[in-house]
Amino acid sequence: MFGDRPRSSPQLISFLLVPGFSLFGLTAMLDPLRHANRSGNRELYRWQLISEHGGPVSSSDQLDIMTDHSIRDLPPCETLIICAGYDPQTQITPGLLGFIRRQASHGADIGCQDTAAYIAAAAGILDGYRATLHWENLDSTREAFPRVDFVQELLVVDRGRFSCPGALSGLDMMLHLIGTQHGNGLATTVSDELIYTHTRAHTDPQRTSLQKRLDSRSPNLVEAVKLMELNLEEPLRIADIAAQLSISERELERLFRHHLQQTPSAYYRDLRLDQARWMLQQTSDSVTAISVACGFASLSHFSRSYQQRFGKKPSRER
Repeated sequence: MFGDRPRSSPQLISFLLVPGFSLFGLTAMLDPLRHANRSGNRELYRWQLISEHGGPVSSSDQLDIMTDHSIRDLPPCETLIICAGYDPQTQITPGLLGFIRRQASHGADIGCQDTAAYIAAAAGILDGYRATLHWENLDSTREAFPRVDFVQELLVVDRGRFSCPGALSGLDMMLHLIGTQHGNGLATTVSDELIYTHTRAHTDPQRTSLQKRLDSRSPNLVEAVKLMELNLEEPLRIADIAAQLSISERELERLFRHHLQQTPSAYYRDLRLDQARWMLQQTSDSVTAISVACGFASLSHFSRSYQQRFGKKPSRER
């Protein structure tokens, strides 16, 4: 299990780079290992970068990173971490899935960073496990793989599988590894060297609170937006939202205009359009299905609203 005493010393960690992986997410995992070696005064960890075909792999920042090995000439891994980014479903190949399955059958501890849990789930190695991935991809991935218990957390460790949702959570994940294997003293030293002084719990939310995002202390405004976010497919009437909050429609409109410079209905529509844009960019669902999923009664109304907000037709988003 991730965090157990390594089978060999130094411990070799293989990072599988999938095209479009997050460079920030990768360095957030590598730097703690480097500092652990330096502060521990011995080589505790080694790492290698691997890819399906070997050679350079382009990150989401359009920077090419040279990998050390192809998966074709790699022996069984002790610890494998899959690194992915945008559109993981478009990067799946039979060779990639076969490699992941073979590593799982050999008993490797397999980790998923950012959206890589989608790929691991497609390989069938997460069935019956808890896992996490970036919050933007969480709902669609849950629907695609109902046998996996996806949760919105910063780090999930479940037997021989572990996962984090990317970006800075990779740092949390490696600090957990260092702390469990070599003591909290070393993990704290590494944190200090990286100027990372706030320890986050594994179950902390991935997103900032709605109150902070809205920059408002109004509980009624926060609750109203929460109701909207929970009811995108079947939008509530503004009157019903006000009734649930035990305030008048006029008071609700005043709150939205004062804090968000929009009417409640306009803000609600923008939330649904933002969700539609994400679905157009991150899923293969049809434009019609997305319009329905985002609460628009007709495709023509959806298309007009989308073009007014984003300056392009929904079909041009892909």
